[in-house]
Amino acid sequence: MMENVQAMQGISFSQQVAANNVANMNTNGFHSSRVEFETGLNGQGVQVQDVYENTASGPLVPSGEYVETDEGLRYEEMLVEGSNTDLATEMVQMIESEHAFAANAAALHTSLDMTGVIINMMV
Repeated sequence: MMENVQAMQGISFSQQVAANNVANMNTNGFHSSRVEFETGLNGQGVQVQDVYENTASGPLVPSGEYVETDEGLRYEEMLVEGSNTDLATEMVQMIESEHAFAANAAALHTSLDMTGVIINMMV
């Protein structure tokens, strides 16, 4: 039962990381992150192992800024690194997490129901 709760906490954290990636996908220079899981205590359940930053370069995107010169302000365009967040990858990750969370919630609910039946049988 506790394994399900622990897994649901890890999955929730993974969803937060994916949501942060999506929220920053238009931020120049942003690098997406990914949650890695490991087997839980005593080989039961899962827990968050680490959060890894994707260090791959994002695409070059045009950007610009105003620069003060002797003649006044001048707009200069340049290429900067965009975010390396892939929306399709993030959406798949979020759907996977949603299903994993629902499966753990169902297992937890079943476990609680079974505990209730056993207690009722003993009374």
